[in-house]
Amino acid sequence: MGWWEIAQAPVAGLDARIALTLTGPGGGTWWIDKAGALAPCDGTVAAHVTAPALTFPDWGTRRSPWRDSDVTVTGDTELAARFLDAVNVI
Repeated sequence: MGWWEIAQAPVAGLDARIALTLTGPGGGTWWIDKAGALAPCDGTVAAHVTAPALTFPDWGTRRSPWRDSDVTVTGDTELAARFLDAVNVI
């Protein structure tokens, strides 16, 4: 079971698909659109967020800002920021 199955929720302003890749142990790639997480796909994304899996618990739970973490965004940075600002794993 992935985190998206536990707390899947729409993200306001997410009008295109993004990909989230967490690298290292426990990592993987997830695709997200306005309805939440999608099944794995190879389709086009507007933004790609990459970060070490080991840092995700800190910024993914808002214990530290994602902007102060080792998070890399390619593509539509405004779209990715809307998504990242909404992430709050509880």
